[in-house]
Amino acid sequence: MDSGYAPRAWKNNNILGSQVKEKLAWMLAVLMLVSVSAVHAANELEIGIWPYMSTQALIAEYRPVQAYLQKRLNRPVIFVTANDQKAFLKRTQRGDYRFVFTAPHFARYAELDAGYVPMLRPKRNSFAVFVVDKNSPLQNIGDLRGKTVTMTDRVTMIAILGLRALHENGLEPGKNVTVHYAVSHNSAVLDVSRGQSDAAVTGAIIFDQLPESIQKNLRILAKTGETSSMVMMANQNVPKDEVEQMKRVMLDFVDNTPEGKKFIKDTGYQGLRPPTEAEMKSLDPLVNDLKRQLKP
Repeated sequence: MDSGYAPRAWKNNNILGSQVKEKLAWMLAVLMLVSVSAVHAANELEIGIWPYMSTQALIAEYRPVQAYLQKRLNRPVIFVTANDQKAFLKRTQRGDYRFVFTAPHFARYAELDAGYVPMLRPKRNSFAVFVVDKNSPLQNIGDLRGKTVTMTDRVTMIAILGLRALHENGLEPGKNVTVHYAVSHNSAVLDVSRGQSDAAVTGAIIFDQLPESIQKNLRILAKTGETSSMVMMANQNVPKDEVEQMKRVMLDFVDNTPEGKKFIKDTGYQGLRPPTEAEMKSLDPLVNDLKRQLKP
């Protein structure tokens, strides 16, 4: 029986037996597939995204970005993340990602300690908000003395901003305020909705994206200082012309395509622009807080 992979010229060749011809044809097909796969893998571009949402939510939000980059760069593009913030930060610092979308304090840490190069940031600043039940008697952060506050992993930007705000108002976790750490921003907010926590700390953009059914029963108690909500970085080993190409393609995506404009609307970024050196340097105090939180 002839193999479907055998070239037509081989099918009528009586010098080799049919079984030998079939084996050679299969070997050739396998070698071709392996070769194509190797070239495909070698050309594959991995981009890291810090896990600020569930993996499924990240996939849904960044799928249009992936599709556009593949089309414009003419190469396979894979977005990768990690199970948690610390694992993602470790991989970034190790230089695992060629490009990365990451939290601002992670970005500055990567710039200072791993040589990553800042590329783009959202035009809109972000900040953390303390949210409470709409009928709560609490009026300011100081009123949280003796209360319970829920936030995400203490290394996240939102948690660090929240902890700084508590400290600035004379509140110390474990002493005069109880802090619980949730698996996600949504979980933190739901603790308030369920009456399991007096307040939650979440991102302003994240709060804006909450379903109306949840948002209508909450109110913002206080806001923290502002910072960028994300920074796109390039590994120090990426050639400058490739970095510039990626910046142009990303800006073209958000500025000139329907999918890009929807992405900007859904994320609340209001567009992208390069961060200034001063903006990156302003993150240094938050990086110091991050390093303290990373200590065993």
